[in-house]
Amino acid sequence: MVAIETVKKMKVFRRLSFLSILLVMCLLLTGCTDQQVEDAIDIGVDILFEILTPEDETTSEIEDTNSPNSEPVILDGTMEVHFIDVGQADSTLIIQGDEVMLFDAATKKRGDDLVAYIQDLGIDYIDVVVLSHPHDDHMGGAGELLSNIKVGKVYGPDIFELMDSLGDDTPGWYEDMVNAVDAIDAEQNKGVPENQQTSIWHFPRNSNGEFAKFNIGEAIVEFYAPLEDEYSDKNDYSICAKVSFGTVDIMFTGDATSSVEKDLIEEGYNLDVEIFQAGHHGSDTSNSKEFLEAMSPKCIVISCGMKNQYDHPVESVIELYKEMNIPVYRTDESGNIVMTTDGATYSFNVDPGTYTSGADYKKGN
Repeated sequence: MVAIETVKKMKVFRRLSFLSILLVMCLLLTGCTDQQVEDAIDIGVDILFEILTPEDETTSEIEDTNSPNSEPVILDGTMEVHFIDVGQADSTLIIQGDEVMLFDAATKKRGDDLVAYIQDLGIDYIDVVVLSHPHDDHMGGAGELLSNIKVGKVYGPDIFELMDSLGDDTPGWYEDMVNAVDAIDAEQNKGVPENQQTSIWHFPRNSNGEFAKFNIGEAIVEFYAPLEDEYSDKNDYSICAKVSFGTVDIMFTGDATSSVEKDLIEEGYNLDVEIFQAGHHGSDTSNSKEFLEAMSPKCIVISCGMKNQYDHPVESVIELYKEMNIPVYRTDESGNIVMTTDGATYSFNVDPGTYTSGADYKKGN
């Protein structure tokens, strides 16, 4: 941005210099008539008008078509989105500039694999971790993650009363996660008066009921759900988020069901995106046609395990993707998938996958 402003100032300086020289020469030359002076002034006015009129300049600016004012946005570098292959689970790492966000944390069984992947990238600090909802395949590795990598904030739905109500049936991954959060909280609150103590854990909405909206570098993260305080289906507690970098948008909905997808449409959100991480690993409880039409994604990424017990992606959903002519990228077929964008265009490190259902893979097709 500094370089662009400097160029603009230099252009203005050159034009003003030209105007000054033109007027001085005309006034000083012998025989300069009044008409010549007036002509010089007219030229000067035209130059000033040109200076004050916006030019069609080639810069790194990207027009933000989602903004009501549509002011150009100047982006720094690229954004990487790593759809990490953690089997039948979700974990997606977003890197922009010097900041990092992790959306979901794999299973308890794959928590060490997740930590190793992140550390192999040279990352020892994650600014924000989003844990979409209380199932092992999304929160399970959180205890391992929080015990080995420093984290700034954790966003998760208000599921503590729900999980504590399970009593002896509370899963081990949940206890590991709570213990890790408590240990971090205790460390950061040493010597802090009780009424001023804070927690690393944050809810999707603030005390005013407003959804969180924040930056990861120059990427914008907006939460859209959960819209209710209580659900009968744990999947519907899923934090749904849109991540935008320039004009490239990605939608994450965890395992939110089609009823939540309908709510998101009715809320009037701007759902138009380039990339959609398939809801619930390609299950038919999510991925409704209405929701896909509302988003109009250019491609879909499916995080699932090869020949998983749920047959994800299920045949009806993968056929819907095919019918809508949406290319799919799949961790079960390609392993780790990395999408890179400069805010205007994007590319993947692998080729699109097949429209083969999980059930057909089991049959050997």
